[in-house]
Amino acid sequence: MQKKKWICRDLIIKLVCCVFLCVLFSIQNVFGQEQEYKNMKITMNVKDMKLNQVLDTLASAAKVRFFYNHSQIDVDKRVSFDVKDRTLDYVLLLVLGDQSVEVEYQMNRVVVLKYKKSAQGVVVFKIRGTVIDAATKETLPGASIILKENKAMGVVTDIDGKFFIEVPEGTSALLVSFVGYEEEIVPVTGNMENVVIKLTEKQTELEDVVVTGMAPRKVESFSGGYVTVKGSELKKLSPNNLLKALQVFDPSFRILENNRAGSNPNAMPEFRLRGDVQLGNGGVDANSMEMMMGDYSQRPNMPLFVLDGFETTLQRIVDLDPERVESITILKDAAATAIYGSKASNGVVVVETKKPLPGALNISYSMNMGISVPDLSDYNLMNAKEKLEYERQAGVFTTTSQLNYYNYYKAEIQRGVDTYWLSEPLRTAVTHRHTLSMEGGDEALRYNLSLNYSREPGVMKESGRNTMGLGLSLQYRRKKWNIQNQLTLSNVRGDNSPYGSFSQYTRLNPYYRKTDENGRYTSFLDQKILPGEGGGTVTVVNPLYNTLFKYKDFTENFNVVDNFTIECAIQENFRVSMGASITKGISRMEKFKSMNHTDFIPQEDLTKKGSYEKNTGDNVAWSVNASVNYNYTKDKHLLSLFARWNVDESKNNSVNLQAFGFPNDNMTDFLFAYEMDDRVRGSESTSRTVGLIGQVSYMYDMRFAVDFSVRGDLSSQFGANTGMAPFWAAGARWNIHREKWFQNTLISNLVVRGSYGVTGSQSYSPYQAKETYTYDDLLFPYPSSDILGAQLKGIGNPDLGWSTTKNRSLALEIGLWNSRVNASFSYYNNYTDELLLDYNIAPSTGFASKTMNVGAVENEGYDIQFSVMPIQDYERQIQWSVSANGSHNRNVIKKISNEMKAMNQKNLEKKDGSPEAIYEEGKSTTQLFVVPSLGIDPATGQEVFLTRNGEKTYIWDPLDKIAVGDQEPKLRGAISSAFTYKNWSVALACTYELGAWWYNQTLVDKIENSSAAYNVDRRALSSRWSPENRNARYKSMSIVSQQTGMSSRFVQKRNELSFTSLSIGYRFDPKNFKFLQACRIASVSLNATMEDLGRISSIKTERGLDYPFARMFNVSLSVLFN
Repeated sequence: MQKKKWICRDLIIKLVCCVFLCVLFSIQNVFGQEQEYKNMKITMNVKDMKLNQVLDTLASAAKVRFFYNHSQIDVDKRVSFDVKDRTLDYVLLLVLGDQSVEVEYQMNRVVVLKYKKSAQGVVVFKIRGTVIDAATKETLPGASIILKENKAMGVVTDIDGKFFIEVPEGTSALLVSFVGYEEEIVPVTGNMENVVIKLTEKQTELEDVVVTGMAPRKVESFSGGYVTVKGSELKKLSPNNLLKALQVFDPSFRILENNRAGSNPNAMPEFRLRGDVQLGNGGVDANSMEMMMGDYSQRPNMPLFVLDGFETTLQRIVDLDPERVESITILKDAAATAIYGSKASNGVVVVETKKPLPGALNISYSMNMGISVPDLSDYNLMNAKEKLEYERQAGVFTTTSQLNYYNYYKAEIQRGVDTYWLSEPLRTAVTHRHTLSMEGGDEALRYNLSLNYSREPGVMKESGRNTMGLGLSLQYRRKKWNIQNQLTLSNVRGDNSPYGSFSQYTRLNPYYRKTDENGRYTSFLDQKILPGEGGGTVTVVNPLYNTLFKYKDFTENFNVVDNFTIECAIQENFRVSMGASITKGISRMEKFKSMNHTDFIPQEDLTKKGSYEKNTGDNVAWSVNASVNYNYTKDKHLLSLFARWNVDESKNNSVNLQAFGFPNDNMTDFLFAYEMDDRVRGSESTSRTVGLIGQVSYMYDMRFAVDFSVRGDLSSQFGANTGMAPFWAAGARWNIHREKWFQNTLISNLVVRGSYGVTGSQSYSPYQAKETYTYDDLLFPYPSSDILGAQLKGIGNPDLGWSTTKNRSLALEIGLWNSRVNASFSYYNNYTDELLLDYNIAPSTGFASKTMNVGAVENEGYDIQFSVMPIQDYERQIQWSVSANGSHNRNVIKKISNEMKAMNQKNLEKKDGSPEAIYEEGKSTTQLFVVPSLGIDPATGQEVFLTRNGEKTYIWDPLDKIAVGDQEPKLRGAISSAFTYKNWSVALACTYELGAWWYNQTLVDKIENSSAAYNVDRRALSSRWSPENRNARYKSMSIVSQQTGMSSRFVQKRNELSFTSLSIGYRFDPKNFKFLQACRIASVSLNATMEDLGRISSIKTERGLDYPFARMFNVSLSVLFN
């Protein structure tokens, strides 16, 4: 039934589009007759063609007829040019060059080319020269040179920027112009040879816009906080991960480092923008089926992602081909994000892809090849000799049999056995990515077809991520109409390594051999006997043994996305538009383990050996919007009005199956299982939202600007009594540098702006406001009835509503010496109220808690930016820039629920592992709670703790935990520098964190909380307490884990500098390389990038526990064909 509805809806959409296009093409024919053909836009690419052939081609393209005398015009002259969207009049000027020909446009699209005789006795001056860019010194082909007194006479520069013109005596000057440049007046002083005319690029400040994902806004009138970075700049620092490079340009945006996942290409990243506005993250795996299908209800602090005007999923952003990205814009405060209302409290990341350009068919190819090398620099494990000696000192070898064990492995070590287990599951991975795109068209219809393929193997063997994509973009523009359609297909497959978790290899003793005497892997490496209390036999398995058998562990995601927009300019300043987007996705996850897998060694029942997990899911999402945009300009006043209505729906469902018993490794399909779980698990969710948006912007004299935005949202996620929630923002901006008293000073830019507004969040479970029922416990027939039993699962809350965030921001921007020195400071304060938290209720209800709007958190901080350009030498084509930025953020709890207070008590009682979050009103959300430690007692070797009463004790008590520091750094940011010399470019980027407190979990696990059966850190051998070494930092050696509790002894201050990226690039100019011209290549760019080069840190901790981090080296090639 659902499938039929889907097919019918799809057919209706296609039918409406076809009818609309038919009507549109009919309108086009009528409009075409009214168009003045002289100004018709032409796109042509001509190489060394005779003039008469060019005119024939032009006549066909412009649907005109040329009349001329062959004896009066040099029809055999060779012509070369390349124009896009230029008028017919301009193209003819370019074609005819310096020939004395006058163009006359007549009725019925007839063009007459008349020979123009020079008057007898009139002196003619001959002028030759070149037109270049004043800044870059590059030539400007297609620049127009006309006579000041007779604008009908002129020529156009050729492909090398050169021109020749004959002007009659009495001509005072030439007018030289080019699109995007200021017009230059060149006085005529007679015959002039080798004249170099320099054109300066226009300072078009009003044309600079902020891409908001809805209606673009002019920078000069925008009061919101934002950062925009071009895709080309991001690719220089990280060619395969643009979001990673984005951290360098905006310190408030960051990717949370996942110390367990490391560089795993299949791990979905988690982002933060200006801290947290919600509590917790739901504890759900970022690679779960729900996350794959775009359900982020368990990631409430993730920013909203917008792609080409439509909301999109994290999965699609991560797998987006970097070559398609035009720019990424981060919207931060209320004035910038209020148009997204209930989804904007975490900020908005807007990604714009490249639009098709008109002209003859252009083909471009981009390739990136890279090498990923495992980074094991933070591992400092014992070698075979050290580990055996450590066990001897710890007292493992006390009996005769254990001494024989010791002697055996000592002999093995003398034979040269010292297995470096860390290298066994790893490899040097070679990645490659390819993009082929074709674009072209004319003024009316433009197209772009792109194909991309990416293979990203991970540094763990047989892991990797493969991406294939196809994109087709069509744009139709005619008079008042602008129609666009983008169709994208993508398929992503991620394979996890059969070698298992990397942490297994870091624990194996180096005196074990990988294979037996026959060179084969065995399932057991050792049955190690540990004497004393808490000891026993420890079975040490060989993880390499599992690679001998069949294994599946992969995810696959296929998506089809179609975005359609239509815009009509009813008047030049009044536009109406409509958009629709539909997404269909299919996801699956499969994991098969052979019956021979070491996980099943303890299992004796053969029907329980071997397992298969299979999860499948699909999602359908659609969005429809309609908007109007009006701009009114009069004298010094600019008024902009924008309104939009949108409806969104998203449906997700998944089925999770699990089976056991696979007696044969050839039977690797789910159907061959001996038995399946009794219950089929899965999930289903449907959410709908409706939004109304209004925005007013006013600017006076380019100096003062004010904004006001309001949005109303309805959502199915909340209670029936909630109704439409209003979200709004107001902002103001003062462009002080435009005041008269700042004219002609060293200050080129000085802006003060501020905003206040209310945004919201709805990244929550879709059914938490509803009463829900379950059959889980009562699904069996009753003897007296044919009805199955059900019970209430969730009590619901009809009053449940949005959490709201009050955003306050104030910013100052300054630029000096024509913006060669720039600085900015931005302060923000976000107060989030009505948090959705579990609240304890009376036991008589049958439930322990229900979700209510009860919590509050305050998020405060600032961003600073500074950049300087010490060298800007246009003559020698040298440019050097240096940038630095920083961000400080602090989250403070204002209100919490009684349920969270109970959770705090549970977290306080935890002894092992990493410290859990403790939420206290008036305190930071990132406090580090541990028991204060005074170190190791030199007399006894025991740890001395400090109680809350200030007394010393040897007993670790969770009630003594206090906050000893904050895990959030006092300042984090980036330092970058870029240097260009002619066609060469070099860029360096570093990131830093200062003043964070860190609990070194891997240190305590590898020294005091590790069993002697496994390998440990080298520091465990030299810095331990003993009667001979009483002033030690760590406890005495122990055979078993000492169960060291969380104490301040392992809390360290973290100051870190990371060398993020180094890139070197070169652009090949076809003018200097003849073979490129012969291959019809317009440009070639080559770039080499090195990422994650190294770190300087005040602490040493193992990084990449389940999957190691990696250093990456990439080479990128981009070719544009003529």
